[in-house]
Amino acid sequence: MCDLGNKAEGLVYLQKAVASARLSSDRHALLTCLSNLACAHLKFGGEGTSIDLLEEAVEIAQRLGDMAEEANILRKIALAHASDGETAAALRFLGEAKDLFHEEEHVEGEAMCLLSLGILRYESGEHAGGIDALEESLQLRRTLKDKLGIAEVLNRIGLSLVDIGYPLQALDYFERALALAQEVGDAQGEAQTLRMLAYVHLAQVDGDRKLSLELFRKSLSYSKRNGDVGGQAACYEGMGDVLMDMDDAKTAATHYTQALSMREGWGLGKMDPQGHMRHVQLIRSKIARAKAQVRERRRETERSIGGVGGL
Repeated sequence: MCDLGNKAEGLVYLQKAVASARLSSDRHALLTCLSNLACAHLKFGGEGTSIDLLEEAVEIAQRLGDMAEEANILRKIALAHASDGETAAALRFLGEAKDLFHEEEHVEGEAMCLLSLGILRYESGEHAGGIDALEESLQLRRTLKDKLGIAEVLNRIGLSLVDIGYPLQALDYFERALALAQEVGDAQGEAQTLRMLAYVHLAQVDGDRKLSLELFRKSLSYSKRNGDVGGQAACYEGMGDVLMDMDDAKTAATHYTQALSMREGWGLGKMDPQGHMRHVQLIRSKIARAKAQVRERRRETERSIGGVGGL
């Protein structure tokens, strides 16, 4: 119900569903309708309205004595606060949700909360606490034998390790995530992990640039097969970065231009317009730098030819 093509039409439909549910004695139905409407508002940037609806849903869940549903709604409130940049509130609600899930022995819910807690703690600068929460989530995913979930958390830990300067340790996490994605046939997960591996090899001072380029190309192939435009754009940009490092600015500029075209032409910034514009500006600056390097190489060649002719 959150995947609405037409914003106005979808919201009107969900608002009518909530109004009808209020007239019914079925409080669980009202819970579902409020949650769906909140989800839609959150998708379209209405964090405040989303939180108001979810807080009403929490009160209903509490009156019903449905602790699992209460925990689930608290987790959604936390994600709404996180989307609005209110990290402290998000962490507080996630902690409450995690404790309720733990009390209910709802392992999957607790694992999801720990994943979100780990990401938020890490992004707020609490690196050790963030990675610890991710490791806890990983253990619970293993208890559930949830291979897709395990791969997701492995990737997150790998990204954190790269960020704090441990690329070799990160490679181990990414390679394990890749093996799991291949085992369960998760083509999208495989494409994503291949990109991460490519970036790790690129980020290392003595990294294998040719291997990085090959991994990006392989990820691009999967992304095309999956119809993942964002993944394709990321691959083209990544290949551009590798080619710049290999002193092939002309081909790099072509790849950057392709990445920019896909980001601007396929509506990739709907969920985060500001972040999208920052990324677009970054790619434009990469294109400008690559083209400037091409012009400089051309001038050097012309000067060299001129010098030979003068002899």
